[in-house]
Amino acid sequence: MIELPEAITIAGQMNEALTGRRIASGTQGNSPHKFAFYTRSAEEYEQILAGRTVGQAVAHGSRIVLALDPDYALVLGEGGERILLHDSEATLPKKHQLLLRFEGGGALTVSISGWGAAQLFTWSELEAHPYAGRVGVSPLEVAFTFDYFDGLFGTLGPDDPTSVKAFVISKPGVYGVGNGYLQDILFRARIHPRRPARLVDADERRALYGAIRETVGAAVTLGGRDSERDLYNQPGCYHRILDSTAVGQPCSVCGAAIEKIQFLGGSVYFCPRCQT
Repeated sequence: MIELPEAITIAGQMNEALTGRRIASGTQGNSPHKFAFYTRSAEEYEQILAGRTVGQAVAHGSRIVLALDPDYALVLGEGGERILLHDSEATLPKKHQLLLRFEGGGALTVSISGWGAAQLFTWSELEAHPYAGRVGVSPLEVAFTFDYFDGLFGTLGPDDPTSVKAFVISKPGVYGVGNGYLQDILFRARIHPRRPARLVDADERRALYGAIRETVGAAVTLGGRDSERDLYNQPGCYHRILDSTAVGQPCSVCGAAIEKIQFLGGSVYFCPRCQT
């Protein structure tokens, strides 16, 4: 799943390789997918995409917003999208849910695993969209101060059941952070994912803030997780501390066996001794 570090990596590569390129043709791909989300019919995609010039790509949280000049935007990411640039037709995947061919050669494909999106908006449509158009404060921005982060806890009532997991990745959420990076963030902060967020004290909030900045910053520097692929089908270099391979292995801090549970629709990994 694409999260902020992967979105930043891919957007940067798009800007280096695609800005100024003209689209010869574009389609919704060759394989219908029940959970591939579009905003227009296949015929409209073909009509709109052909002849557009690629502008700048920007990472908005876990989404990549690619300008198609003069007046459209293609929104990708925040799901199981594999976004690849191809020099040769021979490297195109057998199944894909978006295909852009460029004048002078080359193509971009989006293949979706699980669920994902390849949505076309006018800029005014995108700005008005309640979800795709949402722009938050990235944990790498200057505006993401401790005071800003601490203020998010003010949304919690005295009996609010919201867990720390939900607080970080969903409601209110840290922009661009999902379950993929949550495990390392909470491990570094020494907080159990099921702990009610309202019970996180001042020192723990400071630790959680630092863990978010440290984890996301390191992952961006390293081009995303090693389980994800960039525009050139190369893995990132960020190796997660806690993932499926860590289950049963000794904690690097205390030696306790790392555990796994299913919680809020996904797997979470944690040290039962360090994280409380």
